[in-house]
Amino acid sequence: MPLQMAFGITARDVRAVLVKNAAKVVCTSDTTTDVLAAKLFHSFSEEEMDDIALAAMDAFLEDKPEADGAHRAIRRILIKRGVLDVSRRVSEKHAVSVPARQSAVFATAHN
Repeated sequence: MPLQMAFGITARDVRAVLVKNAAKVVCTSDTTTDVLAAKLFHSFSEEEMDDIALAAMDAFLEDKPEADGAHRAIRRILIKRGVLDVSRRVSEKHAVSVPARQSAVFATAHN
């Protein structure tokens, strides 16, 4: 059984991270958050999926919600891929849902 089956990672987890970090999403266009989340989810490598599952299990062992650990790992992956720009400082008032755009960084989600 693959490691990620232990947690059950889905595109909903990726969507939750995108929504929570909407103001830091680098890509913008007509693509919805749901579509971007699905594309990113399907582009995750086996290693990335295992990292997410391990983070979920680590959170469980620390008596924290598994989803919190998984979402932190997904966020790290999205930062590494350039989908999220954590250097942006945006107030909660200005945080809006941001669709994704086609770009070189976003291209990794299409493979």
